[in-house]
Order: sequence, then structure tokens, then C-alpha cells
Amino acid sequence: MVTEMAERHANDRLGRPRHALALAGACGLLALTSGPGVLAQDVLLWSDEFNSGEVPDPRIWSYDLGASGWGNEELQEYTDRPENARIENGQLIITARPQASTTAAYSSARIRTEDKVTFRYGTIEARIQVPDLANGLWPAFWTLGNNFSAVGWPDCGELDILEMGHVTALSSGLANQRVGSAAHWENNNQYATYGLFYDAAERLDEGFHLYRMEWTPDFVRTFVDGNRVWEMAIDANSCADCSEFHQPHFMILNLAVGGAYTGIYSDGGITAPLPAEMKVDYIRIYDNGHTELGGTATAVPPVNPGHSGSWYNPDEDGHGFSIEVGNAPDGSPYAVVYWYTYDTEGQPIFLVGEGVPDGSGLDVDFVSPVGMQWGVFERPEGDWPAGGSGRFEFSDEDNGVFSYEPSEFTIATWGHSAHAMDITKLFSVPVNGSTTQ
Repeated sequence: MVTEMAERHANDRLGRPRHALALAGACGLLALTSGPGVLAQDVLLWSDEFNSGEVPDPRIWSYDLGASGWGNEELQEYTDRPENARIENGQLIITARPQASTTAAYSSARIRTEDKVTFRYGTIEARIQVPDLANGLWPAFWTLGNNFSAVGWPDCGELDILEMGHVTALSSGLANQRVGSAAHWENNNQYATYGLFYDAAERLDEGFHLYRMEWTPDFVRTFVDGNRVWEMAIDANSCADCSEFHQPHFMILNLAVGGAYTGIYSDGGITAPLPAEMKVDYIRIYDNGHTELGGTATAVPPVNPGHSGSWYNPDEDGHGFSIEVGNAPDGSPYAVVYWYTYDTEGQPIFLVGEGVPDGSGLDVDFVSPVGMQWGVFERPEGDWPAGGSGRFEFSDEDNGVFSYEPSEFTIATWGHSAHAMDITKLFSVPVNGSTTQ
């Protein structure tokens, strides 16, 4: 089964020639799945919301640079200049524009998470607005195997979640409606590919739309706004040589100008309005029961002074935490937590806790001082009354989950039961030196 998409892909975007070969289901090597089109999204494991900074976060993103044509006779030069990739109003904006250069007539950007954010299986989605593509622009949201630098293409495998601007879309007047998805891999030392198109009922350049890939050990599926574009079975019984799709991949976002996908190879064929902006509101990876994250940017930082500050849940009144992380007098890690909450009559309660950071978690033993009513604090003589134990589990230095197991004292006194809630840092409080009781 050789799709028109495969036939049109004369060259790999990475600089290796494409010898089109698609594997027929009749051969037992590739089969389409026919199950339901949506997986239940579970826990959000990672995201880039593009809410901070002025350029893509260098901890997450690297740049591909140059004007080599990228194996597809593309017409742009990829740069790391803010004029081609910037953060603005909570969005990543990749801009293709004309430039006065002998290197290439256009500049744009291509960014990737290689070695920084990788994932094996999972549900990945991005909210994207493409520019007006007609004629000559080629936006893409896709993945490569993270072993690309070691084994090359197609041995690393490629999964295209979103490609637009295909030559057949241009000829059909559907440049801003036709979305392509495809897989590319090595099968018995030959290049293999499979892909399909989906024609949206509306122009996709006039607003943001959700592009999603569901990837499990058994299949890969892609969607636009919940509408299935393409799917492929990758289990051993359906795809005999699909090891590329059972290893970690990294993400790529880019906006190309011209090239084999568009069928436009010279500046004179580019009629799309320029400058043109590809806007990305967010990228998120959810656990689908099989997901494994990797890379330097996904490692959860151990609890450290950077976690110090004021924490709360914006959707729950009556809970606030002041966390101070530092060192005990003997130099060992140590944390103090002040918890402000309310009793069942709406009167303020002040709990104090201490604990020892352990990896990304912090267990805290709280006490509930007598007399902390309406801001008046008198520490009682002797032992402080019991208050219960709490657990902080941080996903990064700005987000975490707090769970609390109250004692009999606290249940009887102010009615709190076991409770867990997401918390976020309201502001940081630098902690220098030692934190003592």
C-alpha cells in the first residue's frame, strides 16, 4: 500500500533520499487498527505552556540551524533568532519571513527536544494555529527516535502528527484544511512509510485547533479536534519490524518554506502571505498507562531551597503554606512548613511542621499550637498538641501535590479529614544559610 503522500515524499527532510516503500497489510507486516478513536487521558506528566521567557526555554528546546534544504529542497534558512522563534502572550510563535541574504530567501525556525524531553508511548497533544499556507508554507509537529544521532534516518523512526501544505492540497484548493499524518521507518534494510490525509470542514488557519497523537505498544493514532486522521498497528503481529516505534522519541516543531512536500522549489512559487506565524499555545504529554518520560528536562529536581516560598491552591479557600527549605545546624537538609488554614467555624488555625527532604518529596509532621486564633500565637508549655502528618510531592519547583493525614486531635477539633490537593507556588522566598527550629 503506497499512499500518495509516500509517493510525493521524494526526499527525507533530514537529508536522506526516500525510496518509497509502504508495507501492505496483506503481507502481514502492517495492519490498520479499527478500535475507538479516543483514549481516556489520564495524568498530565509534562507540558510546556509557553508562559514565561521571551524565547523557547533552552532547558527544553534546541535549534536546528542552516539552509541546506533539509533533504527536501526547502527554501528557508533555520535560525535561532527571536524574530523566527519567540514567546509572546503565552504562545510559542515560529515566524517564516523574507530575508536579505545570499544563503536563503527566507528565514524560519525549527526547534526540537532531543535528549531534553523524550517519551515512549503516551498521549501527546498541542494546540496550534497554522498560518495561511497557500501557496508554499509547510508547518509540522512531529517526532523522531531519540537515537537519531547514532543510527540516522529512517532507522530512528519518525511519526508525523501534523503536516500541512501538501502539493495535492494546493492543487485541490485545500491547503488550509488538509492535514497529513505518517510513519517512516526501516523495514528489513529498506525505507518504509505509511500515511493518510484528513480534510477538515473548516479552514484551520483561522483559529487554534487541537492536534493529538495516541501512542501505545499496540498502535499509533492521530487526531485533529478529536477527528481521526490516521492510525497504524505497531504490535509484533501486525508490524514485523517496527522496533523504531517502541523506543523513546523527541518532539520537533517547524515551519518550512517550499520543498518537496509542497511541490514548490523556487522563490517565484511562494505566494503565501509573509511574514507568516505558526502559533503554539501548549504541548502536553499524558500518561496512557504505558508512558515513559526521559531527558534532562523531565527529571524532577530534588527538594531544595528553590522550593521555598508561598504555596496555595487557587481553587480552594482556606489553605496556604509557607515552605522554607535549607539546612539544619549540622548541615543536613531540613525544611520547615507553616500551614495556615481554618477550623469548621471559620476561625484561623496555624500549624507548624518540620521534615527532611527526600528526593522530590517532603514528609512533614505537623503540630497544632493552642492559642493560634485570629493571629494571636502563644506557644504552650511542654509538648505541642498533635496535628497530623503531611506529604508534599513536587513535580517541579513551582507545582506539587499536598496530602494530609490528620490525627484524632485535628478531626475532633476542626473537622478535617484526609485530604489531597494540587498546589502551586505563589511567589518565591529566597532562603540563605541554615533553617532552624
